[in-house]
Amino acid sequence: MATGTESVIKPDHGASRKHFIFTDEHEQLRESMESWVKKEVHPNRFEWEENYWPDSILKRAGDLGYIGLCYPEEYGGQGGDYFYSLVRAEALSYSGCGGFNMGMAVHTDMVTPPIHLLGTEEQKQRYLVPSIAGDMIGCLGITEPGAGSDVASIRTTARRDGDEYVINGSKTFITNGKRANYIVLVTKTDPDAGHDGISLFIVDIRDENGVEVEGFSVSQELEKMGMHASDTAELSFQDVRVPAENLLGTEGKGFYHISWELQGERLVGAIGCVSGAERVFERTLEYAKEREAFGRPIGKFQTIRHKFAEMSTQIE
Repeated sequence: MATGTESVIKPDHGASRKHFIFTDEHEQLRESMESWVKKEVHPNRFEWEENYWPDSILKRAGDLGYIGLCYPEEYGGQGGDYFYSLVRAEALSYSGCGGFNMGMAVHTDMVTPPIHLLGTEEQKQRYLVPSIAGDMIGCLGITEPGAGSDVASIRTTARRDGDEYVINGSKTFITNGKRANYIVLVTKTDPDAGHDGISLFIVDIRDENGVEVEGFSVSQELEKMGMHASDTAELSFQDVRVPAENLLGTEGKGFYHISWELQGERLVGAIGCVSGAERVFERTLEYAKEREAFGRPIGKFQTIRHKFAEMSTQIE
């Protein structure tokens, strides 16, 4: 006689695989990238907090294959699945430098995914390939002085003029804005169409020599309470001319395109936050084992142990 429990999926405790998502290949990447972060990123964290992380470290990540983990080999990627990006976010938590983690995540998980998904072959060759190699750095332009999460309220416009679009407006809180070669820019191509009047463009903001293109400028570098290793800027666009072929995806469908992109980005951000909490927990536990009071480590006191148990449960 059949029972209801026959269809229940039960864990195979004898299997070598440790996780239902992550395979042995994911674990090998975790070990490799964690080692690299501890060796080449973590020792520089204090210097970068004073002077920003250098472009060369992103190039180094590209050389090691850490940027293109989820992209096809034909574009210089490793051909992995989305979960490799989650492993990358976890490994970066060992950097001790949230500014670098954020700058790299913008490049790998916010800027390049829509180019891969929506871009033409020419756009992929021109922007995705060098971005995966670490030869170009991108930024994402959504937030404006008067509009943030409410994408439909943006005011930056892109007006068609022959074979070009003319862009006017401003963006703020743009990570990598001071250094980026290009920006995936959210604009209004039809100000009266609401959500259906938004379009995406890939806009070159600096030439091969790093000089700002005509009409584009960094209005100001923004001071932040933290994440000092990451440059954050307010950007201005005054009659910036962009070739029509730089339209990313379908005109008028930018709201839907960027909404798709935000899903993967936010999961990576969540993983980074949880992993960061794990690193803080580990350091706190080390301190509790070393710090002594009344003749023994404070980690031996029941109240402290209860606090650790509660923190561990919340993180898990």
